[in-house]
Amino acid sequence: MLASVYYYLIAFLAPLFYATSLVIESFLSLAVFKRPLVMVFFVSLTNALFTPLVLLLGVPTIPTLSSIIIYLLIATIDICYLYPYYTALKKTDTSIVSSLFALGKIFVPFAAFILLNETLSVEQYIGFFIIIATSSILSKKTRARLRLNKAFYFMFLSSFLLAIRICLAKLVMEWDHNFINVLVYPNLISGLIPFTFLLSVRNKYAIKRKFPIYKKQFKFFVIIEFLTAIAIATSTIALSKLSPVICTAIEATEPLFVLVIALLINSTGCFHFHEKTSVFKKITCFLLIILGIILTCFSKQT
Repeated sequence: MLASVYYYLIAFLAPLFYATSLVIESFLSLAVFKRPLVMVFFVSLTNALFTPLVLLLGVPTIPTLSSIIIYLLIATIDICYLYPYYTALKKTDTSIVSSLFALGKIFVPFAAFILLNETLSVEQYIGFFIIIATSSILSKKTRARLRLNKAFYFMFLSSFLLAIRICLAKLVMEWDHNFINVLVYPNLISGLIPFTFLLSVRNKYAIKRKFPIYKKQFKFFVIIEFLTAIAIATSTIALSKLSPVICTAIEATEPLFVLVIALLINSTGCFHFHEKTSVFKKITCFLLIILGIILTCFSKQT
């Protein structure tokens, strides 16, 4: 019982660190990279720097051929999902992208059923959908309607890829019996894939032209990617013992952590984090997320 509680607590660290990274990123001017591929290149390059730190958690084992194929797929998804995500950010408001990103997690139960033959109780599915819907509402801070435009389809693709990714990670962990492999091998591969962008003369020129800006803001990239790396590590550790659906539901509480961190920052008086969400909406969403967590995490699994 205590071990189970431990992994639930670990799982909640992921949205906490993701939220902290998001809040810090909101203070920075990282939108200078107009081409999504350029942004993907620099983000992937920075993220690869933290791969050696994973060895502090354990030593990877030699994977089988089947596992290597899964790691290649995971690494490819880690790169590919970023392109539609950054493209969507160029097409519509950030709040709408965040809302669609949260809403897109509904693919996870279907992917878990197809790839892992996993089923949960009715109460857990209800709790999952309550959290996803509430997080989507909480993330959307403008009155703009969610429309079937290009941004919607880009986020649809991005969310679908991530749903496949978390289920593939769970699958290969069951094969290798080592979560360290999932942290090391995909990260090494995804750190190399962006260098293929340099094969295009146009991309090579754009990356070279933006490198001085990346170098100038390198420390901010490091902070953001370090926090993201911790979030990925904690979510992977939790995934080794918990269901992908439960892990996704817990990660979907990220907007709640963003609100709490924003309130703490505003209370210091040093910075002002602009927050448009009404008090009533915050309280309502907070209570619904708590209800969703209780149903998802504490209902008996079938």
